[in-house]
Amino acid sequence: MTSNCVLIGDIKKSRAIDDWATLFRKLEETLNAINAKFPDDIRIDFKPTVGDEFQGVLKSPKNAYEIYVFIKSNMPVDFYCGMGIGDIERPLADELGMRGTAFYRARSALELCKKSNRKLLIKSSDMTNQTDEILNTLLRFIEVLEESWTERQREVVNYLRSHPGSTYEQIGNHFGISKQAVSQILAAADWAAISEGENLLHHLLGSINSVPGQV
Repeated sequence: MTSNCVLIGDIKKSRAIDDWATLFRKLEETLNAINAKFPDDIRIDFKPTVGDEFQGVLKSPKNAYEIYVFIKSNMPVDFYCGMGIGDIERPLADELGMRGTAFYRARSALELCKKSNRKLLIKSSDMTNQTDEILNTLLRFIEVLEESWTERQREVVNYLRSHPGSTYEQIGNHFGISKQAVSQILAAADWAAISEGENLLHHLLGSINSVPGQV
């Protein structure tokens, strides 16, 4: 059976957010968009849970990073995210009583994010393993590069991520700039290196071995 993948997110410094109602509506809107955009991947819909957290369950980790990037690109605030891969137990037809290694690992990864001030960490085993080390090292390199972005670079990259296959001319038309300017912005953002790393993340997540599961 394919490994399940749980994502648990926790919005950073939520108590300091003045207009929590507006942000919460944006979170719901973004998660609903995930559920509509990736219906074939989702085992349990993404939704807010308790406090400032949200979570969802995927049938496999293959497109988990793309889903994380979609949420990150559409939310106006930062959040921690733990990704756990493994089995889930769903004793009832609804979501009450759900547990399993995918949940435990996602929670563990989330807590480690908070301790180490990382945005996303992945855990596919209860033991240290090479695949997780490679995945989390790639994530660290991407985070470091993203931290140097200007607001314009972030806007252009997020648009490109949300509209894969767009030409530089199409992106330029959206922002009212030339395609040469788009090329310069993406080069300054190290987009070629980040894109290469993200493609490798996608490949590695898609190749994680199946584990026994119970749903």
